[in-house]
Amino acid sequence: MRQNLRSFKNKILIGRGSFLSFILLDLICLVLANVLAANLYISNTYTLYKFENYRPIVFIMMAVYFFATICFDTLIIVLRRIIRVELIECAKHVAVSFVVVSVILFTTKTGATFSRAIVYTAYIIYFVLIVAVHIIWKKLLKRRIVKRDKKKTALLMTTDRFAYEGIEELAKEGYDVTNIYLLKNINIKEIENVRVARNIQEVEAVLCWEWIDKVFIYGIDRLAIPDDLIKRCFHMGLSIETVEFDYKILDVKTVANKNPKLGELSFLEGKRDIPFPIRRVYWITETEADLHRGFHAHKLNCQLLFCPYGKIDIILDNGSDKEKTVSLDEPNKGLLLMPGLWREMVWRKDGSVLCVLASEYYDEHEYIRDYDEFIAYRKKVEVTRNTITTWNEV
Repeated sequence: MRQNLRSFKNKILIGRGSFLSFILLDLICLVLANVLAANLYISNTYTLYKFENYRPIVFIMMAVYFFATICFDTLIIVLRRIIRVELIECAKHVAVSFVVVSVILFTTKTGATFSRAIVYTAYIIYFVLIVAVHIIWKKLLKRRIVKRDKKKTALLMTTDRFAYEGIEELAKEGYDVTNIYLLKNINIKEIENVRVARNIQEVEAVLCWEWIDKVFIYGIDRLAIPDDLIKRCFHMGLSIETVEFDYKILDVKTVANKNPKLGELSFLEGKRDIPFPIRRVYWITETEADLHRGFHAHKLNCQLLFCPYGKIDIILDNGSDKEKTVSLDEPNKGLLLMPGLWREMVWRKDGSVLCVLASEYYDEHEYIRDYDEFIAYRKKVEVTRNTITTWNEV
């Protein structure tokens, strides 16, 4: 109940006139349905009932309308949802309203002053009216919104470490990111002058009332996005685009000195070269050749590996394409590893140094150290990916 109240509030704050217009139109349809049902019944039957006797039930129905709308969130994602979902939601709203009104009339014994047939007929007419009005009104609102905002807009779902890179990727495609939903650190209010949604209810309101063109999930962290939110995107006719990669080989900037005796300078810069905030830095030294380490994966931790001295082979496994090896044998080569990737490090030269920049603080629960558990995790990734692909095709 509290969650639905928050959702109702967000729709008013974000949807403003568009959201209130649906409430007003629904109430008009409700009154009109009652007038038509009463006149149809009274004019075609021999009855002593008059419409004046029927007015109190109209006010009861209006009060029940607000109850059903808030408690069952029947106007959720109304502006963008597909016709089939619109029919289901309207049917749910009418059914709930009818049951509540029937209980009220039965417990208060009010039904003796008018015919139940009028109530039944009114709700049937009401269902037809709100379905037709919702479909027509959505088309008119879409035409007005699209005409007003000519830019293609997107909502970015990501984490704080990939928000900047995600904005840049969308900008390359000509999209203007209007809102960001962070899976972690949701207390951040703004990134690159883009508003950060505070909760899922606010995301739903944004998707519904701002006519977003694309939902963009950047990084493998999509597993942390609630399934209900993804389903609602598809009910709204919105496709979800994911950009995924298991790893990237990065060029570490290196400046050669004119005097070879002075060596070379290699460096990495936050935000420019590293797509996540650095929360932990560690390095491994005093090693011998043929040392094997690693044998784990991470659920959330992104890492950038580089070898300032020596040679180290990184053997990567994503659960299907096994043993992809990346050799770190130059100071100007870096390896960006995403979560959900099994890795093994093999030292090929004595004294080789491995440096790691990590996006997360150390958390043992975030590690996957059992290979069977890792395979199960990757299967879950594939199920989510296939589900998103299927829904997009639908």
